[in-house]
Amino acid sequence: MEIKADDTFRRLGKLNNENWDGYYALGANQGAYSSGINYPNLSCVGALLSNDGILGTGTLISRNLVITAAHLFKNSLSSPNPKNSDWEFILNSDYGKAPSNFIYKVENIIIHPGWIARLSENKGLGDGDLLGVDLALVLLDKDVEGIYPAKLFNGIEPIGEKVVIAGFGSLVDGVSGLVSGQNERRVGGENVLDRVVVEVDAPSINSAHKGGLLAIDFDSPQENSNSLGQNSSVIDYLGSGGSSSTPLSLEASTAVGDSGGPILMMIQNAWRTIGTVSYGTSDSTYGDVTVYSRIASQHEWLEPFMGNWNQARDIGFDGWLELDWFGTFFSHSNNWNFHPLYGWFYVPSSTGESFWAWQGNHLGWWWSSLSVYPFLYSSKLESWIYVNINQSKFDELVYFDYKKMHWNVAPSTD
Repeated sequence: MEIKADDTFRRLGKLNNENWDGYYALGANQGAYSSGINYPNLSCVGALLSNDGILGTGTLISRNLVITAAHLFKNSLSSPNPKNSDWEFILNSDYGKAPSNFIYKVENIIIHPGWIARLSENKGLGDGDLLGVDLALVLLDKDVEGIYPAKLFNGIEPIGEKVVIAGFGSLVDGVSGLVSGQNERRVGGENVLDRVVVEVDAPSINSAHKGGLLAIDFDSPQENSNSLGQNSSVIDYLGSGGSSSTPLSLEASTAVGDSGGPILMMIQNAWRTIGTVSYGTSDSTYGDVTVYSRIASQHEWLEPFMGNWNQARDIGFDGWLELDWFGTFFSHSNNWNFHPLYGWFYVPSSTGESFWAWQGNHLGWWWSSLSVYPFLYSSKLESWIYVNINQSKFDELVYFDYKKMHWNVAPSTD
């Protein structure tokens, strides 16, 4: 299928002195680039493909929900509204070789209301990319099995830290520009976060029609392409700041086809998706700046769509889910859940990042999170406890009580 790659689709490009092997390996989490502390798991990053050959990138953020760029679906007021049946989401490191069970139909496309408003208010072309509302959600027709959704972040991202980017875009190098427009493989790369704009400084714009931005620049081996450096001109609404001119070993930019793709950062003990590709300032050669819609600025818009346990993956058995820090559990009705170690527990609401749980046993209400587990705080014991996961078993919890300073063996259920 021919992939459309015209300039209206806002803008991975690599260092010209590197071959593609490392970028492909990172995109597929192979070898030295397997997921862990140094690199994120990119299996949640897929290709969005239309019947007309339009290609973009999206990230799974809940078991049946994908975040991407709005301009993929509607880039002007005169553009027709997108048809769900025209699109599919493919979760594979090579979307052209994806098995049928990795191809998902689209049930609904939800475009950020600020994007639609700016199309109407700005002579039909819109400027929502400049304003940080170039966002859309894609609801899939069924839950994705076996893949952890991306974790999000709701805070201020630290400037100057390493980020990883990924997408299915055209192949580009920093000197030659376009190498190939027919790439079907997920490509990964590295960069450094240079700009964080919590909300664009546009006083005349309704606050509901604007958001935040993130930006990176594409540094050359000669260190002479530092577009976001201390003395550089201010670009759009990105403001002033500084930037290192030294490229990372897999320095990369974005290109056509990467629209909607993620930028990820290690924050609070986990790799988190902090933005989606909105546009680029040039042709993906050295000096190009990629601008991302900042996800943390859209927390209130996103939250109603996320659902309960959105960080848990579906393991393929009816109702059974898995959190990467808490293990497998069965999600039953009325917010009741069953864990092989803790038995039945009640959780009013949780993304899966942290939660309060109630059990009718000696623990009462207890709290834990990704960052502290297997430490739990029990309100009934008024104490932190450490659960020895290796020695505990169903109906027998082995834990250390920090208030009483001794080990206990107690039934996990009464």
